[in-house]
Amino acid sequence: MFLTKQIQYGDNVLKFDIWDTAGQERFHALTHLYYQNAKAAIVVFDVTNEASFERAKKWVNELLEKANPGIVIALCGNKIDLEDRKIKKEDAEEYANSIGSFYCEVSAKQNLNIDEMFNQIIEKLP
Repeated sequence: MFLTKQIQYGDNVLKFDIWDTAGQERFHALTHLYYQNAKAAIVVFDVTNEASFERAKKWVNELLEKANPGIVIALCGNKIDLEDRKIKKEDAEEYANSIGSFYCEVSAKQNLNIDEMFNQIIEKLP
């Protein structure tokens, strides 16, 4: 799925072109096309699912290997509105720090912290 999001940041309007593969393997062969010239990547996992966090780590490793050097990677824990959390915030933050990234938590369902996540990405862009 392809989306565009525009964000007002100071006096500028920034446009994000978002390619959402939902982690599906059928898109894996095309990922190099998504990485070309990408300035940022958001790797999302489900905080209620340990396997989702492990898959996110694999996507991060691939980004670090194949994307442009200096790409901003946002590790993003989703579904914080749910009660049955499996991934501790501290563990995700520690992992994000270990790869030179940052961690944020959102609820896509409740539109919680989405704009804040994009603002953090913008602040880290060169």
